[in-house]
Amino acid sequence: MPNGNRAKEIQDIVLDIGVDASAEKLGLSRESVRRYVRMARGAGGDIEPQDSLIRKITERYTPDELKSIANGRGLNTARSNPKRISFDGESIKVGFCTDTHIGDESFSDYLWEGFIRECEAEQVDIILHAGDLLEGMSNRPDQIYHLTDIGFSKQMDHAEDILSQTSIPIKIIDGNHDRWGMKAGGILAVRDIANRLEHVEFMGHDTGDIVINDTVWRLWHGEDGSSYATSYRVQKLIEAFTGGDKPHVLLCGHTHKQGYFFERNIHAVSGGALSYQSHWMKSTRKACHTGFWIIVATIRDGQVVKFCPTWYPIYE
Repeated sequence: MPNGNRAKEIQDIVLDIGVDASAEKLGLSRESVRRYVRMARGAGGDIEPQDSLIRKITERYTPDELKSIANGRGLNTARSNPKRISFDGESIKVGFCTDTHIGDESFSDYLWEGFIRECEAEQVDIILHAGDLLEGMSNRPDQIYHLTDIGFSKQMDHAEDILSQTSIPIKIIDGNHDRWGMKAGGILAVRDIANRLEHVEFMGHDTGDIVINDTVWRLWHGEDGSSYATSYRVQKLIEAFTGGDKPHVLLCGHTHKQGYFFERNIHAVSGGALSYQSHWMKSTRKACHTGFWIIVATIRDGQVVKFCPTWYPIYE
């Protein structure tokens, strides 16, 4: 009869490399390995994760990342190895947009074209996009009637054409609409678009950090809802940051609301949307602040000593 310590050791190996690889490594039969796992779990085989699922998890995440998830700290692979960028001088100029929803009738090419014209006129150093690049394809029955590009392939091709209109470096995360494809069929839409374009870099799923002259700029999208008070959502997010995980600058997407807030020494900007009010937002009485931001920041000795965000509203 196998002892409990041995069962736990084998269970840990299985979680790391899967049943088949564990059996080969330990010189045991596959059924023996499964029996050890059942003993460690204190239950029957019915609740044991399928080998394919274990394999997918271990292929995607490192042991340290799995420990972080298991201990309730969550996961942000982008923050484990953030992109570091250095600019000459103390001042940096950033074009910030979010929620373009390319493929939906609420997006028009001229919105992006106007954003790029202003970024080039202002000579911004970098463009940051906080997700929902695409409208995506959901299971909502009426969505298809409000699409200009049906299917992820057409939306991705359209986005590639749009992003190609400038050579300014673009850093981007995906949002909940972009991830509909990932959840339904493993389509990593925004990552794959970025891989097509030399000046575009994918920073992570839902959130990603860019270290600019030793200051942390965090892109964040989220899948939560909006609120009546524009600042409430951003304030609750900032309150949730632990002391050692706070960014210097937080750039938020998802709610299509604009605003600038300074809490816990974080410069937080809610990005509005580079799209108009969608049919769904109209039907659910949700306002849309259409426009973009250009931010001028002075950075000195790893601190943001001056932060000047300017909102550019766009009227339909």
